[in-house]
Amino acid sequence: MRGGVALLVVVAAATAAIVFGAAADQRLAAPPSAPPSPSPAGAPGPAILATPAESLADLPEVWAATAEGDLLPSDASAVGPMPDPRPLAALGQPEAAQFTRIPAPRLTGPRRVGIQAGHWLTELAPPGLSRLFEQTGTSWAGVNEVDINLDVAWRIEKIIEARGVEVDVLPVTIPQGYVADAFVSLHGDGDGVGEISGFKLAHSPRRTPYEAELLESIKQHYVAATGLAYDGEHISRDMVSYYLFAWQRNVFSTAPHTPSVILEMGYVSSDHDRELMTERADLVAAAISEGILRFLDAHPRDTLFGKDLLVPNRPRFAPPSPTPQPAG
Repeated sequence: MRGGVALLVVVAAATAAIVFGAAADQRLAAPPSAPPSPSPAGAPGPAILATPAESLADLPEVWAATAEGDLLPSDASAVGPMPDPRPLAALGQPEAAQFTRIPAPRLTGPRRVGIQAGHWLTELAPPGLSRLFEQTGTSWAGVNEVDINLDVAWRIEKIIEARGVEVDVLPVTIPQGYVADAFVSLHGDGDGVGEISGFKLAHSPRRTPYEAELLESIKQHYVAATGLAYDGEHISRDMVSYYLFAWQRNVFSTAPHTPSVILEMGYVSSDHDRELMTERADLVAAAISEGILRFLDAHPRDTLFGKDLLVPNRPRFAPPSPTPQPAG
């Protein structure tokens, strides 16, 4: 799947099962007709993955701040109304009206995995993502993060396609409403001093509940293969609020049914981690690939895309607290 990136983006955008559309100002466009209304409270219907009456603990809500360049939906957006800051009890609406139904996509053909090489082709980002122009990734000891990300992405493509699964290696700008059986954004971190080692994983809120299982599958296989410690202490708001997962704010994002995670493979600033990602890149790619493939084996397409999603129009839980940083 190494054809021209521009052609891939155009073709994938044209064939994606969920495309939210974009006006000239990059806002989500209103649909030609009104989207299906959520079922009345107490009658969710059989095609909903999470109903208003159920606990949404498996769809943890995070009220992430809108980053510069991301756009909030308007009242006319296809994804539902703006979040209402008032308490749920003050809304005076049936509980079901506080949710937005996301129709399940219909996919055909081989299973598909998207692998984003973080910071690749930032110079081609559209105006709506102009804040990414200067975000070229970290560097240390003459090694650039973006080169690691792209190298590992190509290796993953080779491994997974050998198993009959299509792979799209994607740059900073992905197709609008990108639909795939799994999506992983590859990155490397840096601490500025060369002291921290480990890898990190995160997914975003208001999306499919299967992302936690994709994350766990990759995590288990990465630890087992590389021996690298999981650095859960330093998972940042930027990871949880990653722009490619913010389908309600950014049209160049993965569709909410697409299980999507971001993986910081290690610290480029760490001699140990950097050696792992450069000198043993085949091992890194194999571990990530195995985690993805095991997830696909355990989650057939009719499981991932067999039902509509019902997501809250406003967060139900408190925002996460940023990880405390050491003084000085």
